[in-house]
Amino acid sequence: MKIALNEIWNFLKMVNTKEQGWSYSLCAGKVKIDSITTETMLALKEDESYDTELLPSIFTFREILWQPDVFTEAGMSIPSLRILRAFCDEACSEMEENKSQATQIYMPLIKGIGNCCGKAMDALEKEKADVKKILGDFRTCAFPIIKFFIYHPKNRHDYFQDAQNRLNYAVKIMLTQFYGRYTELEDPFWKVSFSKTKAKKDTEPKSEEQ
Repeated sequence: MKIALNEIWNFLKMVNTKEQGWSYSLCAGKVKIDSITTETMLALKEDESYDTELLPSIFTFREILWQPDVFTEAGMSIPSLRILRAFCDEACSEMEENKSQATQIYMPLIKGIGNCCGKAMDALEKEKADVKKILGDFRTCAFPIIKFFIYHPKNRHDYFQDAQNRLNYAVKIMLTQFYGRYTELEDPFWKVSFSKTKAKKDTEPKSEEQ
């Protein structure tokens, strides 16, 4: 069963969360996180340790993800991409040291943004790189992951509002300046399944990037 990103919390209110057999998967573009338990989902919603500075650090302050077409040469974009990827690597290392149920969801997503940066840098370093096309693909790649963090239930309201406004602006820029198509922008969503014959409770969600 497919459930929209924010509808999952209403779904959890309706089901018996103590019933064994529920399993969740998060689909955010190329990043898929499987075998998420109900316990982890509840921990995600009530994550008091969630770093509210994470959203501005991966999106709001990263102009490479939303600003208009101001880069005329491939080399002008690479430093911003390199800095963002370095931040993602560092953030994942810190999460690994302070591992919690919720961070098992955050880490693959943050790594996903870093991978989007890496692919863009590799493409920009090629001869006759099409800067607009590459940056458009980069923003399309990061879009569903960024949207997940924008709608995290523990965000500060002012950070949420600012990021949402910038995301709307980023979509407009992608469509008008970076050869983007609205149909290419994927919203993150949840897949929910139930198995009465589930043998045992999974301890950690599994992730993969296609």
